[in-house]
Amino acid sequence: MSNPQVAQAYLINQINSASPLDLLIMGYDAALIGCGQRDLERTTRALTVLREALDYSYDPDIALGFFRLYQYCADLARKGEYDEAAHLLRELRDAWVEVRTRFQQPVQPPTVQMAASFAAVSA
Repeated sequence: MSNPQVAQAYLINQINSASPLDLLIMGYDAALIGCGQRDLERTTRALTVLREALDYSYDPDIALGFFRLYQYCADLARKGEYDEAAHLLRELRDAWVEVRTRFQQPVQPPTVQMAASFAAVSA
């Protein structure tokens, strides 16, 4: 196996064994990498995955708030304001990392669709 194949296999394994919260954090990481690289396509792809992962059945107002934040970050990226988008995304990511640290959710397998979406963003 070549190095890229090994890296891809590792990434797939990491995604398949991640909890939903870990997948969410990976989505933020992908968006932050896109911002850092000033890569509009990667940034918007990651933000699209984050928007599509929102669960409106739990609390529609909270989900809509996140949707608007992700949309705002995408708008900032389109304007070339990657640093501002990254600042907001990093704060959100850090908050979710704190949630994970405090509550240590048991690992639940992600849905196939969710894992495939994050694999596409990370590639």
